[in-house]
Amino acid sequence: MSKLRKEKGKYIVSNVNLKHADELLLEHGGVLSVDVNIRDNRYMSVSQRNFIFKLCREVEYETGVDHEIFRADMMNVHNSVYNKNLVSLTEYSMTDANELINITITFMIDKEITLRKEWLDKGDFNFTKNHIYQMCFKRICVVCGTRAEIHHVDAVGMGRDRKKISHIGLRVLPICRFHHNEAHTIGDKGFIEKYHLEPVKIDKKLEHFIKTGKVRVFE
Repeated sequence: MSKLRKEKGKYIVSNVNLKHADELLLEHGGVLSVDVNIRDNRYMSVSQRNFIFKLCREVEYETGVDHEIFRADMMNVHNSVYNKNLVSLTEYSMTDANELINITITFMIDKEITLRKEWLDKGDFNFTKNHIYQMCFKRICVVCGTRAEIHHVDAVGMGRDRKKISHIGLRVLPICRFHHNEAHTIGDKGFIEKYHLEPVKIDKKLEHFIKTGKVRVFE
């Protein structure tokens, strides 16, 4: 098995099996392109396991789907997306667990299933950029999970017609009225740092939604 280590600021790979032709190329000053896959040998933590169970039970509570059946479905999706064959949570690394959590959260956002702030915090979970982008269209507050409006982190400017000007490239967050007011009170920089958020940039699809309230698919 190849191993990766770091020495004096440089990454060094050892125990590499190369073909003779590749060896000759390197000996003559050539360069090989390689893909490095990092293997996570850390087992899933207890907190990750508990968090996954809480998410699944919340789905059961709001949809009626048995939490064990739902968890198995999410595990199958994870195997398909990441080309793995994990049968039990006992086989999951910490990386696998985080991937499964992200997939489950994505499903819950899409189906508008309640994301309770208290156990998101307890699970030490921060939404990814993809989650936040998705929550813009569902109008879900990225802080507390209630009904949201789109807050421009990069200001549009006073007196400008928001339906006519271009919003593309500006950063936004989906936040409720309460947290919108808080953002204006403490400033966007303080608000983003307080809740560990990463604003998303507006693209054509999100701009169309902001201006019309409708979702349109762009090529």
